[in-house]
Amino acid sequence: MTTEDARTLVLLETIFCDYESDPEILGNYFSRFELTVASLARQEVPEGVAFRATIYLSTDKGEWGDRVREVVSAAQESAGRGVELRIHDYTHPAIGYPEGDPTRVDWAKNPSKHSPYREQLFEAAHGDVDRSTLDRLIRVTVDDDDLWLPWHVKNLVEVAARARADERVTWEGVLAIGLLDVNVGYAGDEGVTLDSVALERTLTGDKYYVIDQPAQLETLWPYSPWSIPEVMDKNQKRRLEQRGIGLYAARNYVPSFVYMRWGQNLSIQRKDGLIITTLGRTQVTAPADILDLTPEQVPHREAPLWFGILRGRLSIDARRNGTSVDVFTSFDDIAMPSSEICYYLMRGSEKVGTISYSRKGRVVFRNAPPGVKVRGYHKRDGKVVERIDSRLV
Repeated sequence: MTTEDARTLVLLETIFCDYESDPEILGNYFSRFELTVASLARQEVPEGVAFRATIYLSTDKGEWGDRVREVVSAAQESAGRGVELRIHDYTHPAIGYPEGDPTRVDWAKNPSKHSPYREQLFEAAHGDVDRSTLDRLIRVTVDDDDLWLPWHVKNLVEVAARARADERVTWEGVLAIGLLDVNVGYAGDEGVTLDSVALERTLTGDKYYVIDQPAQLETLWPYSPWSIPEVMDKNQKRRLEQRGIGLYAARNYVPSFVYMRWGQNLSIQRKDGLIITTLGRTQVTAPADILDLTPEQVPHREAPLWFGILRGRLSIDARRNGTSVDVFTSFDDIAMPSSEICYYLMRGSEKVGTISYSRKGRVVFRNAPPGVKVRGYHKRDGKVVERIDSRLV
């Protein structure tokens, strides 16, 4: 560890282009990953805290692997107190990754982020962590094309400490925290537009586990930050509690994570549909200039730190029971006083059944023909705010 007397360890994992082999794509991502590594090296680590960044690098990367090593070595030389950047080599299985769905881009390109491979990587790379010296361990990840502003480690540490002191955070065991205030960087020919926003989702790089007294746990591998849900609602909170984990979202700090949108990449370009509140906008000339921003330059909400769970969005599940179709929704969790919901039973484009607006989150369609789906309409203050369809049953 970088700081022997540290009582808090912030342990970051990232993977450079996991299962990618296309030379052109590797070249594009390498130029972005250089900036990711630079952002990690520039972290301002508080006293009593150590920050270790583990970079997983597969042995098939050839010249790009060599260049990653050079970049990481140079970044370590310039890194500040408490920062340790290290590479862990791994080899893809000879048979590939047959368990997953190859049609899913995230599995096809990043299988090592999924179970059981992420747990295997973690165990292989972190056997030297002495948990007996730690009061708190923070586990976090970041994608290989996103950035941390210099105060991100500070934010992770401070929000974790404030969570333990906040009366709204009642869970005493392991916490999964998702930060909702984020910077979304849109790179273009005219520079980078940085939108500071509050989202309905928490993103990789901004969601993390807080493990107090880690020596008391039998093992750490179950707490992979890649397993923390993006959605911070009651349903996910209940799901994590069954695993012995308390889930909380947080807002009202100076956003320090930068979710970069580079134009041609694998995910949806814009996040406008997930915005709760727009905090402000900043323009910089080049991506590298992002790392020179100060907290005073980043728009944020001047309000006390908030912890809680979001209402979430409407979800719907239809299950056939003989000639009936049982309908289950998240309406009870997300409903406001003015909310109502109605249901249509759809066979193709034909409406074959209706249940009028009410506050019932669970209903039954009887004598339902085969090959139908259920469509739900969520109305609030007399206006439809959501429409969602179930699978075919």
